[in-house]
This record gives sequence, structure tokens and C-alpha cells, in this order.
Amino acid sequence: MMNGSKNLKIIRMRNLFKYLASGLILLLFTFVSCDLIETAEQDASPVVSPDGYPLASFTTTNSSGTVTEGDTLVYTITINKPIDRSITFSAAQKSGTLTEDDYKIIPAVLAPYTKTAQLMIVFFDDGFPSAVEKTGQFEVGVFGIAEHYLLNPAQTYPMVNVKVKNYNDPTLLTVIFSWPGSADYDMVVWSDTPAYPHTEWSDQGATTANPEVDKAIWLSDPPGTYYINVMDWDGPAFNYKFTLGHPDGSVQIIEGTFDRAAKTYVEDGWTSWGGSYPSYRVLKVENSGTKFTVTKL
Repeated sequence: MMNGSKNLKIIRMRNLFKYLASGLILLLFTFVSCDLIETAEQDASPVVSPDGYPLASFTTTNSSGTVTEGDTLVYTITINKPIDRSITFSAAQKSGTLTEDDYKIIPAVLAPYTKTAQLMIVFFDDGFPSAVEKTGQFEVGVFGIAEHYLLNPAQTYPMVNVKVKNYNDPTLLTVIFSWPGSADYDMVVWSDTPAYPHTEWSDQGATTANPEVDKAIWLSDPPGTYYINVMDWDGPAFNYKFTLGHPDGSVQIIEGTFDRAAKTYVEDGWTSWGGSYPSYRVLKVENSGTKFTVTKL
């Protein structure tokens, strides 16, 4: 009887353990199920779509693609909705004969909560006549990586093709005197007009530069004849090039070889510096008051 009672107790304890274990498993399953249900019922964070991001439009008052040295090409940039971040629009040259010395880009900084800004490309007047038009292709865009993604993925940007025309001062004759090599030559200008016969007129072109530049003969100066003389300082024969910018915008090129030993030039003694220094007539300029006619002597 003792053994039977003991066995009965063991059986009851086993059954109680199974019951408790089953209850614990059920309870854990309930907790897990509730957590899963609660998680499933939570709203997922919405995916941010860039479709509503702003779009930019570009307008310019010069759509011809042709500018003149000294001009500024302006692009007005407008976005269709303001944002709380600034965006910088700029331009980058992709091709062409323009160099960084020919222009300057002023970026358009679109401030937060504004919709319009202006991008400018300033083309410099270098003061040197040129018969060849320079060209350039520019891409307008947002080049900052972070800023780029502030605009709509559908955003497109313009490509700007530019021709830059030469600019001459409309009031005077621009004279550029150049030569190959590092030797030092000069030019001076004489007046031989009725008002100022055989008069030393300008030594602007007598420096140590190559090329030398003179802008001393104006349309408003007395009509008549002027001479452009070369000083070679007893040097050997050399090749020269005169580039002449006329007031009407045209450019004239005169090239040749200067050889003082040939004794084919008229000599004028330049005395403004003290003493008398030989200068030789190479070009003749006729000033009518409305235009210049330049010939090689």
C-alpha cells in the first residue's frame, strides 16, 4: 500500500507539471501573438517621393547665342515652389575656344523660401582687336551633390552655345604691334596734319611689352595724316604684325618685314625723351573724322 500511494503521488505531480508547462507555453504564445498583431497593425513610415520636389525654369534676354566682349549673359532661374534650403546654380564650360581669362561666371544662389535668382556669365573686353570670334559651350546646372537632389528628378538643364564678337573702341584707332621672339622694339605716332605738321603725337607703344599698344589717334583729333613709326634700336631685320581695330568694329591685319638696312623708310628723329632717337615710318593713317584709312609704306 505504501508503494502504491507513493506511485500515485508521483503520477499526480507529473500531471500537475504537464499542466503548468502547458499553461506557461500558452501564456507565452499569447504574448508573442499579441506583439505580432500589434506590430502588424502599426502604420509603416511613408516613403518620401521626390515627385513633389520643385522644378526650375530658365529664361534669358539674349537667346541669339551671340555676345560682344564686355557683355554679360544673364539667365533668370525660377523654381515653381520655394523650399527651406538654398540652391546654387552655376555654369561650366564644356568646349570651345574661350579660356578662363575671357569670362567670369557669377553663380545664382537661390535663397531659402525664394523662387528666383540670376546666373551671369561676364565676357571681358581684353582691349585687343581680333578678327576671329571665340566660341564656348556652357552647361548650366546644380553641381553640388547634396543640392542636386533638392530638385525634381525630371529636372533638365540648358546647354548654352556662345559666340563672342570682338569689341573695338568706337572713338579711336586701336593699334597692336607684335613680333616673334624676345627682342625689344617700340612704336611711336607722329601727326602730319595741317593743324599739327610733323609733330610727335604719342609714345604709348614705347614700353618693354610685346605686343605694344597705342590708342592715341581719335576720330575727334584733327583730320589729316598720321604716321606709325618703328624703333628697332639698331637690331637686325624682323617680322612684324600690326592688328588694327577700327571704330566700326572691323579688324585690319598688316604684316611685313622691317629691315632698316634697306633704307626704304622715312626717318623721323624722336626728341621727346631728350636727344634724338631714330624712328621709321611703317604705316600711314588718314583720319577723315568719320573713319580711318591705314596703308603700309
